[in-house]
Amino acid sequence: MNKLEKLLEPFSIGSMKLKNRIVMPPMATGYCSEMGEVTERLKNFVEERARGGVGLIITEMAPVDSGGSTKYTSLMVDRDERISGLRGLVKVAHQYGAKIAVQICHGGRFASIIATHQLSQSASGFSGKTLWDSSGGGDVVRQLTIEEIEKIVCMFSEAATRVKEAGFDAVEIHGAHGLLIHEFLSPLVNTRTDGYGGSFEGRIRFPVEVLRAIREKVGKEFPIIYRISAEEGVEKGLTIEESKRICQVFEKEGADAIDVSSGTALTDPIPDFPPFPPMSFPRGIFLHYAEEIKKVVNIPVIAVGRINDPALGEEILRQGKADLIGMARGLVADPEVPKKIAEESLEDIRPCIACMTCLHTLFTRRPMECLVNACVGREKEFEIKKARIPKKVMVVGGGPAGMEAARVASLRGHRVILYEKSDRLGGQLNLAIIPPHKQEIRGLINYLTTQIEKLGVEIHCGIEVKAPLIEKEKPDELIVATGATPYLPNIPGVDLGNVVTSWDVLSGKAKVSKKVVIAGGGMVGCETAEFLAERGHEITIASQSDMIGKDLEQTVRRYLLKRLENYGVKMLTNAKTMEIKTDQVILGTYGREWSIECDHLILAKGAFPCRDLVGSIKEIFPNFFLIGDALEPRTAKEAIYEGARIARKI
Repeated sequence: MNKLEKLLEPFSIGSMKLKNRIVMPPMATGYCSEMGEVTERLKNFVEERARGGVGLIITEMAPVDSGGSTKYTSLMVDRDERISGLRGLVKVAHQYGAKIAVQICHGGRFASIIATHQLSQSASGFSGKTLWDSSGGGDVVRQLTIEEIEKIVCMFSEAATRVKEAGFDAVEIHGAHGLLIHEFLSPLVNTRTDGYGGSFEGRIRFPVEVLRAIREKVGKEFPIIYRISAEEGVEKGLTIEESKRICQVFEKEGADAIDVSSGTALTDPIPDFPPFPPMSFPRGIFLHYAEEIKKVVNIPVIAVGRINDPALGEEILRQGKADLIGMARGLVADPEVPKKIAEESLEDIRPCIACMTCLHTLFTRRPMECLVNACVGREKEFEIKKARIPKKVMVVGGGPAGMEAARVASLRGHRVILYEKSDRLGGQLNLAIIPPHKQEIRGLINYLTTQIEKLGVEIHCGIEVKAPLIEKEKPDELIVATGATPYLPNIPGVDLGNVVTSWDVLSGKAKVSKKVVIAGGGMVGCETAEFLAERGHEITIASQSDMIGKDLEQTVRRYLLKRLENYGVKMLTNAKTMEIKTDQVILGTYGREWSIECDHLILAKGAFPCRDLVGSIKEIFPNFFLIGDALEPRTAKEAIYEGARIARKI
């Protein structure tokens, strides 16, 4: 008997029968055209998740009006002309037995000025910084008139009609994360004084009108799912107690299921939790709210929020805390999660580590990518094909680039030999797991290690590869993924005994005293600061940049800086390290210099490629592949992508 049998049970939402209880909740992709049309790229993405065995796919949010688009590549359901393209998504989902719904929305204050070319519309004129500010929306808003509200209600019902006509199995109303419907519900944001604001009945009026209008258009049998942010996590915001009342009203008005998320896109003030939680937040962070809502309604409840472990999903179902399990990022990382659960091969599931790479690409107006899965958005292009001529492939370096290259090359039928200089695989990932809240990265190391071992890759650790070894092995193809070393800038005093690198601190090779200055305010410098601050050190971060944590995804950055502030970490921008002395460091900015006392200075100034091997092998093996940080120090996303790409070329 499968230990995760509850996840695999058939289930129904209204008239819609699902083959299992696993749902892929809505998640933006950036794969639509700039006109909001379905593309082959989006169809390939959906098809891969359907092939993997998921019960229900809910597409990314689709604005009902061009004036409500949150990004310039939103899936659109605003016109009848969209229907033929939408049918393509239905076709690819249904051919694998998956059901598919569309989430319809209006962005409200978060509608992108870039996408709409007009001021954002809102429930009220409430101002506040948002997640979408960096993408051109949310800065300037105007309150909707009653006539405009009535028009938008009609737009929702007409959009739902298009969804049904296109052949979808259900429609979801987006009433969460600070978008228009959520704005009306929120006592913080909705400051209207007319019949659409103020009291509970006033704030719920617009959402109820939308739900009623949709039900009237689609009929009694077509399932309607409502997504709610059960708790906003800000003072004067929506709370779980009020959300329970709201969901009871929605059930009475004809909703067939409640999709329980939480959080708001407002970032000032900083909420207790974001709507898309990174790995610094616990798995199942929103589960309590789903459980509370399930107690007061008689329709199915979908639980979401960092449920990236099938065992956790099974436990939730067994305990009766929810009826269905939403795994958005988990199914981005590995579309075959349901299939692998059924096959009882959990060790083969590629884990989502909640690194926020997917959100970072979207917030910077790029199509979605995934750190752990290079195939995301490249499903057809990166389809594994057996090599025409099997070869002997030698991989030098056992970090993420080298391991992914070894994995893919072996899958394609090549005989792969991997050499790693240190005594263990993982490369810099072994350092990345050491700072607070980063331990889930270990799952990626374990996954890659397990896969190459199962595939029969010949692994040699503790051996530094030099030219004679390559001559002895006589590989047909050589992949050099030797990584990088910490960059040591040319600063007076850099060779003093009180100067160490962040890598040495995190690995435990170097011990530091009480007062520490960290030269470098990027991700590594900030994470090293938190690591030491947690242990009682007095930390000053001196960044030459104009922003601390500039290379971090914005949600990760916001909450990391908040934690550093709580520890009392001092953060200096535009502060160049001019000179290091035994008891102080000299900083400079705009022609002015000053000193800070410190016991140790930690360098977090980036990395330099390890290419010692390259110069010695050019004559004996001129046509090798150089990938990952050995090519150019960047992130693990680029390393894994390059390993995946090169291994497909051999």
